[in-house]
Amino acid sequence: MNKSEKFSADLKRIKKNNRSAAAFNMNAALLDIERLFTGQNAQCKGLASSLFDWWRNEWARGPELEDSALEKLAAVNSFLNEEEDTDALDQDDWKRIKDEVGYEAENLPLELLSAMMKTIVSKDAF
Repeated sequence: MNKSEKFSADLKRIKKNNRSAAAFNMNAALLDIERLFTGQNAQCKGLASSLFDWWRNEWARGPELEDSALEKLAAVNSFLNEEEDTDALDQDDWKRIKDEVGYEAENLPLELLSAMMKTIVSKDAF
């Protein structure tokens, strides 16, 4: 199991663990997911936090987390970890990611920033 697969499995576990017989606890699930996401991306914590906020505002709406929302976050996590499992991201997502990377560029290690920009350019996000 690679890092992306583990992250996706952890997201599903969090979703399951925050469901009771009566309801889904969205707030608790989002806190757990934020801790997991920012913890997995400590090399770029500020960027991870910004991207998590964007993800939460765009896809974590409603009474429950949809699988498609979890797939988006898993794809963002793959991008931050220089992995290739980013198919869930569309052009608008890549443009937003490019903007967030630009805002956080001065706080990122140069090698990581270079790898991120290479991926962003390959996705035609400019």
